Amino acid sequence: MRQNIYIDIDGVILTKGGTPALHLDKFLRYILSNYSVSWLTSRCRGDSKYTVKYLSKFLLPEIIALIERIKPTSFQLDKTEAIDFDKKFFWLDDELFVSEEKTLKEQGKYDSWIEVDLIKNPNQLIYLINHKLCF
Repeated sequence: MRQNIYIDIDGVILTKGGTPALHLDKFLRYILSNYSVSWLTSRCRGDSKYTVKYLSKFLLPEIIALIERIKPTSFQLDKTEAIDFDKKFFWLDDELFVSEEKTLKEQGKYDSWIEVDLIKNPNQLIYLINHKLCF
């Protein structure tokens, strides 16, 4: 069974300024080939059509074809509501709410969160492929 990866959009796929992250195409190809990938973003609430439409303003068509393969999730308040804690996972996000951090710690899964900071490390997605998400 494939391990799950949950990804945010703002700060992970797009920089704070709305620019696509460096190495995004290689990153998406890698995670989609090796993991079960789901959105974990307020820009996707159970249906990824809006997510794809939103991202199509910023991304090239070949990248849109990749993001169309990412599964939707749904949550009401905290993103952690959509995480399957019974399976190993990575969660890539630029920040957590205090309540989300608390839930991860209570579940013993705080180390599953990978803080993405494209300002400090513009090449972080390629680093993740080579160091954190490699088998």
